[in-house]
Amino acid sequence: MLNTKMIQVMSEVGKEVAERGELIDKMAVALLTGKNLFILGDTGQAKSYAVNLFRQRITGARQFERLLSKQTDEEQLFGRLDLGSLIPGNVAKSVLEQDETYQHLLGELAKAKADFAKDPDAAHRSHNMDDMAGNIASYRRTLAELHGGDPQVITTGKIPESHIVFLDEIFSAPVTAI
Repeated sequence: MLNTKMIQVMSEVGKEVAERGELIDKMAVALLTGKNLFILGDTGQAKSYAVNLFRQRITGARQFERLLSKQTDEEQLFGRLDLGSLIPGNVAKSVLEQDETYQHLLGELAKAKADFAKDPDAAHRSHNMDDMAGNIASYRRTLAELHGGDPQVITTGKIPESHIVFLDEIFSAPVTAI
């Protein structure tokens, strides 16, 4: 089945890009084997166009694309340091996002807030929200004790979390970025 899909993608791209069969074959091999592919050639040879046509047909894969320039830095490619993870007593955002209990508690508080917005006269709801907020703060402190002090890098949407990475014009980037 994968073989059939890949042959179909290769055929579709081959119809749109003339004389690029070897490049298309190499892209398919690189994708199927999980290896890197470096494409070097003169300008105007439709290298980026062929790569983009190929990538557009790959569904379900997290893709990262960047046109490199002299202003490109490491954070744009690999992510940035979560400064909150460095503060004593704090916990990284990624830990909070991945913790199911914390997310459940936040959801319950959001629901209570919505209910309170509908009927602000219900005094017991306000007290209930105070209790919920206190529980969240207590749980967050517990997470900070368990996970605090570990510097975290926010890599969402960056190279470390991508299946397919396309870096274009790499010779335009500063040496420290690549």
